[in-house]
Amino acid sequence: MPTTHSLEVARSTGAGRQKRTTIDLLLPDAGSGNSVGVVGKLEQQFDHADFADGGGAAGTIQFTGSVPKGAVVLGTKVTVEEGFAGDDSAALTIGDGSDADRYNTSTIDVFSTAADGVQSGVPSGTKLLTAANSPTLTVTTGADWGSVTAGKVTVAIYYVQA
Repeated sequence: MPTTHSLEVARSTGAGRQKRTTIDLLLPDAGSGNSVGVVGKLEQQFDHADFADGGGAAGTIQFTGSVPKGAVVLGTKVTVEEGFAGDDSAALTIGDGSDADRYNTSTIDVFSTAADGVQSGVPSGTKLLTAANSPTLTVTTGADWGSVTAGKVTVAIYYVQA
């Protein structure tokens, strides 16, 4: 039979104020073979000026944080606060340093602003991380990365770690 555990937490009410409240968690029995996984999120905002110019059409940057060892990647969300400009296109992939699009399917258009997010598909590579990984973003333009004059994107990677 599942058990209920109560936790006291602080919730933001805005303007630096917090309200204390109690939440109840329903957890499975230890002997049932079920457990509760924790959904984690690695999120970072990147400006076009943060990307390294590889001397061609692509700019790259690596997250400062990492997805932990043992995590199973569920998917990604890309929010384009300011479309990448100065070229005629900009497509993003989210990789692990060796597989350029491990964490997304196909390419993600970051040429246009998308404040509500851009569909990035499910991970196209292995979802289980056998080692911690700091993801790498690659934005490929139509001509030369040096022509990019604007752009700001936030990338979130969602994962489960039991």
